[in-house]
Amino acid sequence: MHVLEDFYKSNCNRYQMFIIYITEAHAIDVWNIGESAGAINHSHKTIDDRIGCIKKMQKEYDLSIPVFADNMNNEFETKFASWPFRYFATFGNKIIKIGMPDDSAFDLCELFEFVNNYN
Repeated sequence: MHVLEDFYKSNCNRYQMFIIYITEAHAIDVWNIGESAGAINHSHKTIDDRIGCIKKMQKEYDLSIPVFADNMNNEFETKFASWPFRYFATFGNKIIKIGMPDDSAFDLCELFEFVNNYN
């Protein structure tokens, strides 16, 4: 998360960047994989639960990247198939790149190179 934060701080005047927090991928009360998930959170029953997880993440990683919450109908996640996580690069009103995780991880350097070289 620190690499993403550093990229944001260095490029926030060039790009709009934000995170949309969706439903928990490994909620302890749904699919408990313990500390290997990076954080232990419960499934979101209310929007306040989701916002609480956002605040916890922002504090833990000292994030200045804006973070928005998907609604409790999970409309963003459903429309964009973003579970468990994805990134999207857009230009105007078009999605120009969708990051697909490989073995539960992204090569963020690929994203940074893409946006820096996009015409």
